[in-house]
Amino acid sequence: MHIVFLILFFIYFLFLGRGLVFLSNYFFKNISLNDNSEFFDTPIYIYYPLIGIIFFGNISFILNFFIPLKNIFVVLIISLLLLGNFLRKLSLRNFKLINIIMFINLLILAISSYDINFQYDAGYYHLNYQNWLREEKIVFGLSNLNGAFGTSSIIDYISAPLWINGNLILLHYLSLLFIVVLSNFFIYHIFTRKNDYFFMTSLFLLAFAFLDNFGVNGGRNGFYTIHGIVKPDIAQGVVFYLASIFLTYLFIENKFNKKELIFLNLLIIFAYQLKISSALLFIFFLLVLFRSRIISVKILVQTNLLLVFWLIKNVLLTGCLVYPVSLTCINTPWFDSNVVTGLKNVTADFNNSYLIGTSFVLWFKDWILIDINKTVTYNFIISFLIILIFKLLFTTNNGKKSMKKYFVPLLFIFANLFLWIIGAAHPRFVYGVCAYMITLLCVNYKNVRFKKVLILENRVFLSLLFISIVLIPRVNSYKTFLEDPLKEIEISVPEVEYIEIENGWIMPADGDQCWVNLKCIPYRKILYKSTYFSFNSYEVKS
Repeated sequence: MHIVFLILFFIYFLFLGRGLVFLSNYFFKNISLNDNSEFFDTPIYIYYPLIGIIFFGNISFILNFFIPLKNIFVVLIISLLLLGNFLRKLSLRNFKLINIIMFINLLILAISSYDINFQYDAGYYHLNYQNWLREEKIVFGLSNLNGAFGTSSIIDYISAPLWINGNLILLHYLSLLFIVVLSNFFIYHIFTRKNDYFFMTSLFLLAFAFLDNFGVNGGRNGFYTIHGIVKPDIAQGVVFYLASIFLTYLFIENKFNKKELIFLNLLIIFAYQLKISSALLFIFFLLVLFRSRIISVKILVQTNLLLVFWLIKNVLLTGCLVYPVSLTCINTPWFDSNVVTGLKNVTADFNNSYLIGTSFVLWFKDWILIDINKTVTYNFIISFLIILIFKLLFTTNNGKKSMKKYFVPLLFIFANLFLWIIGAAHPRFVYGVCAYMITLLCVNYKNVRFKKVLILENRVFLSLLFISIVLIPRVNSYKTFLEDPLKEIEISVPEVEYIEIENGWIMPADGDQCWVNLKCIPYRKILYKSTYFSFNSYEVKS
């Protein structure tokens, strides 16, 4: 039944995305989409689950301005998008053998659920923040209870309505869908070879995924890894990667399509909503828009209304447009500069980030000594060199290399790496950047061709993909699955002992993980409650 539920979960978001696509034809009169439409030479049905997830999250967070997300009407309102499927007949010719392979990948990934549990941050802030979303409409100054609440990801707004009778397994399913969308993108372009650039990027990233399982300390080269429930790292990494290669393609090809630009704009907004580390995508997008000159101001404004609402949400939660960037903070009654500063310092210290003005060499020597950093760095370099050698040996360049093609993408990478090392220098925060660095080898895609005698058969690609997908679930997951494949999987919150503190608040008796309790704060502080226009507010008392 577990696998059946995962398939139904995937189908729900697939048809949610499909319904929204056909409903959008009425909002954008000059844009007509159907099952045969393509974005970036890729059938739109590949993106249906991702589109469904994007708008499930955005509708949820907008509804939270007015109602708690525990309300059954939240899911019912969102599910109304399914009605859009009746506007067009399903084109069955789109569903070929390739789609069967997609579902096989989904079934393999389902095995990861047999030994999955929470990451530390789930108990520290993710689940309790989702609990607030479920029980209350938006709360002003909620970050004053726990500074990490201000870093809320849209993944929390997607997850909050998906709690089913205390079982949080759907939150894990959510992460799997992003991997499925990415692998489906691989499959389509490797098998069809419709677009040289996307074929090569898919092939190189497939090689990167395969090499992730070999190397120093058993592997780990920076490819996507399932860590635990509620973490947005995989989601952000996948969306960031797709947005990056689409931007690169448009920038270099210099061919623009209004539909693709709108889709890309929504993808970038979603990447930013997942993590603010995606912010540089906006600058890259502006460069693309500057060259296109085809998208109207009206459409751009309509598309970016979601971003405006997201920034308003940030101000209401934290007092900052972009939290925890102090320059964007506003002196609201609930804003507390100590909360912002404290979060930045804790995040930087915990992730061994680089402090500007200190010796970079000394910092790197200390940073590389950490096991996970050493493993990923060494294996990434090895993987990159192997793929580079493969390209040099097995491909031909039929023209002069143009370094101009590399300048903007390289600048984009260096800027992202710089923000990463000064912000939160942990490998899991650069999944998308690592993947993009690998596929940057394909920037001169117009000149890349396999030598005829060395063309690899599709069955070899399929084997590599199958092995890579099979190795994503951990060994313990397979062991548990083989021991009891019919096991009922239930992921529930552990029991926690609390102690009472001032003004009716409580703290964990041990550590700083509140898990799921609205009265719990991780550290002692004096808070008082106010009301603004029927909205509750929590402010720090001096």
